[in-house]
Amino acid sequence: MMNSKLESAKRKRVKTEEEYSDEHSEHKPLCKYGETCYQKNSYHLQKFRHPHRDPLVKPELELQEKSDESITCLMSSGSTGMKEQETPAESNSTSSSVTAEHGIDYQESKGDDRELVHSPLDVKENIKQKFLVEMPDDFYQFWTFCQSICQQNTLGKREKFELVGPFELLDQTQKESKPKDKSDHLLTQWQFYYDPPEFQTIMVGDLSKGYHIGYFRDAPNEMPAFVGSNTESEGCVLTPMSDNLFSAVGQLISMTVKKVDPFKKSQLTSLKKQLEDWANKNGILIEPQNQILEKRKKLMVAKTFYECGIVVPVNKKTKVGYRKIPETSANIKKMCKKIVESQNLVEQNKNSDAIQELVTYVQYANDESDYGMGLELGLDLLAFGGEVFHPIILHLLGVAYELLERKEFFVILKKHLNNRRRLATAENEN
Repeated sequence: MMNSKLESAKRKRVKTEEEYSDEHSEHKPLCKYGETCYQKNSYHLQKFRHPHRDPLVKPELELQEKSDESITCLMSSGSTGMKEQETPAESNSTSSSVTAEHGIDYQESKGDDRELVHSPLDVKENIKQKFLVEMPDDFYQFWTFCQSICQQNTLGKREKFELVGPFELLDQTQKESKPKDKSDHLLTQWQFYYDPPEFQTIMVGDLSKGYHIGYFRDAPNEMPAFVGSNTESEGCVLTPMSDNLFSAVGQLISMTVKKVDPFKKSQLTSLKKQLEDWANKNGILIEPQNQILEKRKKLMVAKTFYECGIVVPVNKKTKVGYRKIPETSANIKKMCKKIVESQNLVEQNKNSDAIQELVTYVQYANDESDYGMGLELGLDLLAFGGEVFHPIILHLLGVAYELLERKEFFVILKKHLNNRRRLATAENEN
């Protein structure tokens, strides 16, 4: 198996070199990325010279050799049926992260991901194009940390945590295995049932329960407010963990250590020390969970069913920007429950009157620039769950995101509701 992969890599490289044998023409400018460039795009190779690429068989072989190693660590591909990742060849750069100077060629996948054809050379712009948001520094730093330790730590199957979503774009090659659900769009491939558009999954754990970790943003043009987690099988609650991925993973390891045997406990303890040492060396703060919870409470104007709150601009003097929903959360849940459990359409319409009245209050609030009320009610209905609420959710959040200038979130919401499903494997098997 290994030999066949190596031969395949050789054939691909030979073909590439023959196809672009004129790339060394003196009339072409040198590629600005120098030796760090690993583009395979034909247009790029024809336009710029790459003198260092003459004997490029070796890096391809190193990549194939690494991808065959049985390494799981934090970068494990897992066994979810989604696209699996190969460990990328280590860069010659001494940078502490995958930087914007590196080009990346993300191969187009067949199906609905048609816009993947034209990818920006800048890796950060490439991710922003696909996911509509920018990633924070700790995202790239964590990737670099994982590359540095992936050959030293192996976790058991139940303690495996897979890097997904935008992390997959940092891997320059993909295995040929296809996802089970071809209709999944890259933007919402790891959008769990209760996830709001503000929450972006970057790591999954025990998929039997739907445990996942991600970045939560209050606005798409801002950096994440916190790293949080949700267990789909347990409901909609999003729990803030930290303001960076290193602290969050440190907490995750601490929780996992309590549930494993002594051998795995030793491995995880060692991994946590490596993570903390790497973070300290690179100036990344490891903060306890209670600090991010306190910070969040000071900022949020409403708790919502997600319990992590929402943040909207509010004028300190006039208090314009948010007004409370004229109903308690407990009563709204009762209203939703009656609608979902309605036996027929007539009963459902009758039970919906109370919610429709709240929608009318939202319209009054929007007219007076209190945009937070519609955002809160829309997210509450999304968090409660139920396809019957989708039209109201689209209306409420469509208007709220428009008025709050968070249009990217509405794009994510529409794609999510168009293919909303539960990803927890235990639930899907029942």
